[in-house]
Amino acid sequence: MYYNSYPYYVYPLHYPVWLMPQHVATPSQRQIAMPTNEPNRSPYPPVNIQKLETSVKQMQNIVQQVQLLLDKIAKSEQFAHELMDEAQRSNQAAVDRLIKSVGITLQFEAKYTPDGIRIVFKEKDCCGLTVILQW
Repeated sequence: MYYNSYPYYVYPLHYPVWLMPQHVATPSQRQIAMPTNEPNRSPYPPVNIQKLETSVKQMQNIVQQVQLLLDKIAKSEQFAHELMDEAQRSNQAAVDRLIKSVGITLQFEAKYTPDGIRIVFKEKDCCGLTVILQW
C-alpha cells in the first residue's frame, strides 16, 4: 500500500514565480501554443465544389433508381413476396435478377438476413446509398 506523507497535491503550474525558470516567468517571452492566422485568412485550402457537384448529380441518379425499386416493392405484392422468398432461400442469383428486373442499371450488392435485406447501390468512386428494409 502506498502512503503519501504529504496529503495535498501540489499543482506544478501554481508554483511561485520565483521558482519558475526566467523564460517562463516573464509574460513577454512566452510563446503562443498555437499560432494565429491573419483575421480574414482561413487555415484551409480554397473551396472547390466541382467534385461535390459531380457527387450530387450522381446521387440524384442513384435516388431515382432506388425509388424505382421501392415503388415496385410497394405496389406489387407478388414482387415483394418473390424477393423475400428468394432471399430467405439464400438464392443470390434470383435476388439480383429480381432487383435488376425493375430497371436498376447501377452496381449494387444485396445482402440479406432473416430480419431483412440490405442493398448497397454504388456509383463508381463517387458515392453510394445503402437501403435497409426490414421484414
